[in-house]
Parts: sequence; C-alpha cells; structure tokens
Amino acid sequence: MTNKIFSLAVLALALGACGKKEQPAAEQAGQTVTAQAPVTAAPAYAQKETYFNLPLATGKGTLDLAAYAGKPVLFMFFTETCPFCRKAAPAVEKLHRTYGPKGLNVMGICIQDEPECAIDFAQSLGATFPMAYKGRSAYKAYKAQGVPYIYLLDKDHKVYDVWEGYDPSYDPMMAKAIETLLAKK
Repeated sequence: MTNKIFSLAVLALALGACGKKEQPAAEQAGQTVTAQAPVTAAPAYAQKETYFNLPLATGKGTLDLAAYAGKPVLFMFFTETCPFCRKAAPAVEKLHRTYGPKGLNVMGICIQDEPECAIDFAQSLGATFPMAYKGRSAYKAYKAQGVPYIYLLDKDHKVYDVWEGYDPSYDPMMAKAIETLLAKK
C-alpha cells in the first residue's frame, strides 16, 4: 500500500513537472524583459488528412508532400500492370514536360509495396517524374476507388480536381484545369 502511494506521488510530481512552463532566460536570471513586437515566423506546413510521405522507388529519400508547400501538385495513383494506368502515364508525362517548367509538380504513387513495381512502370513507359511506392495509405486517405486516379492539388494542397480512371478525352480538361490553377499564382 505504501509503495502504491509513493508511486502515485512520484507520478503526480512528474506530471506536474511536464506542465511547468519554461521562463525566458532573462527572467530566469532576474532581469526584466521588455515587450517586443511579435516575430512572425514563416508558416509551417499544415498537414491535412491528405498529406503523404512515401518512399521513393529509387531508394533515395521520400516523396514528402510538405516539400512542395506553396506549389501545385498533380499525381496519379497506379499499379504496375493496370492497362488504364499504362494509358494514363504518357498523358501525365506530357503534362509534366509541358507544365513542370511553369511550376506544376508531377508525381506517381504506386499503391503496391515493392519499389520494382514503380521502377518497371516508369521505365517501360518513359515516365521521368518522381515515383513513390507503398502508397496504399495515401490512396485510402484520398478515397480513391480504383486506378488510375489522378489528383490536382492547388498550392495549399487542397484537391482542385480529380480524374477517375483515364480516357484521352480527359487530356484537354486536365490541361485547362492546370492552366487555370497556374494562372492563380
């Protein structure tokens, strides 16, 4: 019983210490701190439920959406053998080559767990944009219902437009949405 009381007392002290607010160094030293105008820091990246950070298929780092803060992003969820994904990839590559230099960031997200799936997909189709894998959690967060699913995010990474599946008739719609979004800079 005494051990329980002692344990509870130690726990209470530890919890109280965690809530203790640090004092500025000048106050700790007994000096007076004069009020200054608040310093405005650069806003931190606000992670939304659609945030992702996935391993790059190259094995060199991750595809972190936060690295594209303030920039529009187009990405496609895919699987290596999906015939519609294989039809969509050249169109996405064309968007990458056309609008990448104008500020659009393009990427592919393989929902399979093996990096080779993304690498083989990119190599067989000539895709040059970054490819990630292990994208199933992001796929679920975006509520995708199949592959390919192509998303266009605005500079704040809010979903601006979505294309379910792929058909060549989407090409002009995707280009128009991208141009409209890039014009808002």
